[in-house]
Amino acid sequence: MVGNGRTLGVFSGKGGVGKTTTAVNLAAALSLDFKRNVALVDTNISSSSLGFHLGMHYSPYNINHVLRGEISVDKAVGIHHSGIKVLPASIKLQDSFTKQYLLPKVVSYMSKYSEFVLLDTAPSIGEETLWALRSVDEAVLVTTPDTPSVIEVIKLAKLANNYNVKVLGIVVNKYNKAGVKPAEIANLCQSKILGLIPEDINVRKSIEKNTPVVHYRPYSKASLAFKEISSKISGDRYKKSVSDKILSVFS
Repeated sequence: MVGNGRTLGVFSGKGGVGKTTTAVNLAAALSLDFKRNVALVDTNISSSSLGFHLGMHYSPYNINHVLRGEISVDKAVGIHHSGIKVLPASIKLQDSFTKQYLLPKVVSYMSKYSEFVLLDTAPSIGEETLWALRSVDEAVLVTTPDTPSVIEVIKLAKLANNYNVKVLGIVVNKYNKAGVKPAEIANLCQSKILGLIPEDINVRKSIEKNTPVVHYRPYSKASLAFKEISSKISGDRYKKSVSDKILSVFS
């Protein structure tokens, strides 16, 4: 990739595992907690939801317009109140048809002005996912600890390797000590576990509020886990303080 910033795709093989939630909260933690210059791009053209998570689904311009060559990237990018630069996607059916092959150029352009460009990708292994893989250098894979989700993330790990995309690790979402064990997931995917996001009612509440959980309840168990994962990605030092642990009990 051409550009100065790191390009990172957040991938899952199926829907419902919390991929968009992970992308949003990693971006929010990198921006707010670690003061990084972050851009977040919705490349899930066929079933966009990133805008809803951030309250930006009514943006007048989006990546669909950019990928059809109608407007510039700069015109389509909005600024979330957290400071994240956001390139949302349209929720309209008629906007689903775009020139996917332009995505690598869009991501490359954004990487010139951001330390991190995170892509929220389609929850499948199809054309949208393949173009996202062509657009990034690194990947975070998201799964829940159930067998169907793990099977799909194994496929994605192999696919990322085929595209020479470095897998930084796996986020196990909605973790509650049941299902496939993290060590087994790591072994099957030949990749490390970046972190475990516990079941946390605050995540659902934050989505209803169109706000990342790391902002909505910064000391909740899920928020602390997202912050820890973000620190591993950025290389910034992060350690849960005693006050963090105490406050998490009441969040």
